[in-house]
Amino acid sequence: MFLVLFVVSQLSFLLSDSYNMQLLSYLPFEQDCSDITGFYQDGREFAVIGLQNAASFVDVTDPNNPFEVGIISGSTSIWRDLKYWNRHVYIGTEAEDGIKIVSVDNLDNPTLVNTITDVDNSHNIHIDEDGYLYIVGADVNDIWIYNLAYPAYPVLVGTWNLQNNETTSQGYCHDIEVYNDKLYCAAIYVGYFHIIDVSDKTNPITLQSHFAGIDGISTHDVAITEDEQYLFTGDENLSGHIKVWDISDYNNINLVEEWVTPEYETHSAHNLYVRPGLDQLIISYYADGTRILDISDPTSLEEIAYYDMSDLEGLYVSNWGTYADLPSGNIISSDIEQGLFVLELGGVSILHEELQDMDISDSPYVYFSANVESFDGVVEDVTLHYSLDNDNWNETNMNNGLGGSEYSAVMTFDQANVIVYYYITASNSIGQSSQYPQLEDYVSFNYGDLIDILVQDFETETNWYVESDASAGLWEWGIPNGTSEFGGFANLEFIVQTNEDHTEDGNKCFVTGNELVDINSPGQADVDGGSTILYSDIYDLSNYNDVQVSYWRWYTNNLGNNPGNDIWNVQVSSNSGLNWVDLESTTTSLNQWFEQRFVLSNYIELSNEVQFRFIASDLFNDGDNGSGGSLVEAALDDFKLEIIGYNFLLGDLNLDSNVDILDVVLLLNLIFESENITESQLELADINEDSVLDVLDIVNLVNLILDSI
Repeated sequence: MFLVLFVVSQLSFLLSDSYNMQLLSYLPFEQDCSDITGFYQDGREFAVIGLQNAASFVDVTDPNNPFEVGIISGSTSIWRDLKYWNRHVYIGTEAEDGIKIVSVDNLDNPTLVNTITDVDNSHNIHIDEDGYLYIVGADVNDIWIYNLAYPAYPVLVGTWNLQNNETTSQGYCHDIEVYNDKLYCAAIYVGYFHIIDVSDKTNPITLQSHFAGIDGISTHDVAITEDEQYLFTGDENLSGHIKVWDISDYNNINLVEEWVTPEYETHSAHNLYVRPGLDQLIISYYADGTRILDISDPTSLEEIAYYDMSDLEGLYVSNWGTYADLPSGNIISSDIEQGLFVLELGGVSILHEELQDMDISDSPYVYFSANVESFDGVVEDVTLHYSLDNDNWNETNMNNGLGGSEYSAVMTFDQANVIVYYYITASNSIGQSSQYPQLEDYVSFNYGDLIDILVQDFETETNWYVESDASAGLWEWGIPNGTSEFGGFANLEFIVQTNEDHTEDGNKCFVTGNELVDINSPGQADVDGGSTILYSDIYDLSNYNDVQVSYWRWYTNNLGNNPGNDIWNVQVSSNSGLNWVDLESTTTSLNQWFEQRFVLSNYIELSNEVQFRFIASDLFNDGDNGSGGSLVEAALDDFKLEIIGYNFLLGDLNLDSNVDILDVVLLLNLIFESENITESQLELADINEDSVLDVLDIVNLVNLILDSI
């Protein structure tokens, strides 16, 4: 059995997907990440990744065991761009930090040695093969050019502005590529790309400006083929995708190809890189992960591999940047929410559609399938690993009965109303292996109906209560008042607080800061200055062998002054709140309703004093310039407790595996309060199976008890 070993965090809801690309390792940072670069020096390989308040230097020489060697702190910003040249790393940011210059002469001790202060902030930096640094997205000039002959002491040698020696929206270069003394500029605000001759760095000359098809926010990044005959552009907007331009004649530039991902309508491309000598375009594609295209024929692009880091949806989520020029051939990518990914092109890929909860009343059979392919070598073994208790594991071969790349196994299980845990492994003829899922140990689904102990949809008032030391944004019960923030290059809408609950045909839930404020002023009602804690009732779970708790939650902290730092925390206690154990603790935002499930026996002993609490915080910690100030909002709905592995027993209304007088009392209560009957209770209490609870069911229940005596 093959298991990938890597560093993990509590982002268990972010599922990955891949084709012809393997995860070697993963390193989280407990805050949002931005761009990434890499370098090779003194026999070692490194990644440098931008964080919100720092740049992290990570040794990836052993790609299975990355480790951080140093941090260079900076002001808080969600943008950082980084480049390497001659034993130095250059760090730009949209915070007012200038361009930091870091010596990595001692690889285990990165040291800040100087700062370029001609610019206070910048969006991007680039270093060409001749050792010239280009700064774009700064003020005063559209492009600043520095000679790095003395890497710690750059010398300004030239500038460029599109017109009248002044910065303009038309001249604003968002991202650039410099190759063979030509600079290719993506002018994102106006949808143009510019081609600039920089053979004389003191006097750059604009050779051509071309409209790339969308007026306004669009052309985000560019990359050039090695023969300089074709230019790739990536739009950054809804349905932003890859375009290929024939630029062999600057006076007759033509669009010759376009390429999109399957979910392109709501997603966006981000950064583009041509991999030298391999006819490959590497793309960090935000929500669609790292993608690799074969560009041997630029007029007919073909995807050969991808690694999609998560199932997050949206424009500006997941894969920010990637770097593919390490001697090992490994690819390093930065995921905004999750951290550093070290990837390998090739190996064995496993594509699998995860099984959903199953109603087995009609058929007990479960069909597992996976599409398995090998980039090199031949697939030799595909195995399904499964467990009903996440402790004792079994395995069975998945068969390739129909040929091709489809492997399958049909299973049935001895128990019903349980959770099935599973994962799939595969190996090929040259010893490479893979696992699905790659970021988690397993995935799971409910096999049969788990019997409800409690279903709380919050449509009516409860005994749940709130404690808080926050100055604003306390938990409240009611109809949620949504809020949004507008920003980004297209002034797009980012939802902060939900404007609807999760329950089907419902309208109420628990939300933080539910004041009726201007929808565009989210800071008026978010959590501020402390924590707000929502406490559940206390539940008697002592009669059950195992219980699953599930709930739908909304949590966001990725906007505001210091985004991505505040923690969402859910805890459980087995002694009425004297001691608490974490179920989840994360800084990762998910601006949508999302279900979480936990098997309680993995965390506590089941008792008659089980309680839950849900904590949203906005905290400032002394000495931590990345804390406090984010827009924190949360919501909670559809809380449920269910029995795992319950054997159905007609009339057992208190679910203690006995039918006795206590069940008669409960049946009487259900009849008098019929509007609150759950589906599970009706199934257990409807003794004569006429879909109505009445005196006939009481008579039949009493007879059941008498017959058992």
